[in-house]
Amino acid sequence: MPQTATEKILSRAMGRPVRQGEIIYPEPDLVTVHDWYVVNFDKALQDLGVKQLYAPDKLLICTDHEPVAVSVLAAERQRQVRQIVAKYGVKHFYDTGRGGHGHVFPMELGYVKPGMFVLAYDVHVNNYGALGCLAIPLVTEITDVLACGSAWLKVPETLRINLSGAIRPGITTRDIADRMIADVGADMADYSVMEFGGPALSSVGIDGRITLCNRPIEIGVKSTIFETDAVTFEYLKGRATPPFEAVRSDPGAQFKATLDYDLGILEPQVSAPPTPDNVVAVSQVAGKKIDYAFIGSCANCSITDLRDAARILKGRKIAAGVRFVVTPGTQQIAAQAAEEGLIEIFISAGAMLTAPGCGPCAGGRISPIAKGEVSINTGTRNDYGRLGTREAEIYLGSPFTVAASAVAGKIVDPREFL
Repeated sequence: MPQTATEKILSRAMGRPVRQGEIIYPEPDLVTVHDWYVVNFDKALQDLGVKQLYAPDKLLICTDHEPVAVSVLAAERQRQVRQIVAKYGVKHFYDTGRGGHGHVFPMELGYVKPGMFVLAYDVHVNNYGALGCLAIPLVTEITDVLACGSAWLKVPETLRINLSGAIRPGITTRDIADRMIADVGADMADYSVMEFGGPALSSVGIDGRITLCNRPIEIGVKSTIFETDAVTFEYLKGRATPPFEAVRSDPGAQFKATLDYDLGILEPQVSAPPTPDNVVAVSQVAGKKIDYAFIGSCANCSITDLRDAARILKGRKIAAGVRFVVTPGTQQIAAQAAEEGLIEIFISAGAMLTAPGCGPCAGGRISPIAKGEVSINTGTRNDYGRLGTREAEIYLGSPFTVAASAVAGKIVDPREFL
């Protein structure tokens, strides 16, 4: 029987063919957990009497949510994480200052390959789908995987997205991704894998694919995945060890729905409070005064995103009264940004840089906003309290839109600055 890419990957993990709707217990090729859950899973394992991990060599732990300890309690948590890593013999540990964002640097370092099956604690692990990897978040159930090697999963349906058209000047994949989740909606997306392909696939680079994979989790998809192509395999050269699997659904595979999506949207998009899928054209919120801007998060922390922001900021200054934070996704991205002169542009404009990782998007512990303030940023969510206080407004947009708004002191159409 023809299979979707998701069914193929889960069939390999199970060692037998699987079908949509079936309950399975697949073993992952890789498990990822970030710094804010390590102490919790250790306590849960202790309560269960578990003294060793099922497969410690498959576990990757990273410090990305709080790479710089902002309190004594945070420093103590970092110390505990290091002790736990040593106790369980975890070899793949990326402490502060080593890797960066756990949804990005494992792709840089060759941990993620096409056709892999990954389970994770954090919901945005679906970024890995940019390389043709099926990555599914389990949140607290990841403790079961660490102890027993697996957890139950219902084989999800696949929602096929055929990309067509061309991206217009001043528009980015962030605009397209946000518009897409609003158009598709939670009812269609729920517990489905969103699979990307189509005639415009080759025009979207890996950085753009990461953004397109990232956003649908906000409307309830189980995961996201791109077909592999020449773009995928070119990225993997020098990063991962071949051979690389070609990941694509079979002709005749059963899809929940097939949607054709045109990349050529006409206007930059902004997610207005209080949910990421409350997406409007930038013209509908233009003129809104802002106090705070942020470039970063697992949705938009790539070198492409930093280049976009720098295009706006070069030779300009951040508006008086606006704080602007830039968080490169990984150590490699930060180094490349410095080499290209982007860091100098940010600093000259009046921006502040934070350590590679989640940055403010991790919940506002790093550079939170105050009551009554308005932020526009490239973070993942804009629900009340995401950046600290609940008494603030959060808008989400592309790096172009965020940087231009920081210069103007209000939300603007970035094409005026390009």
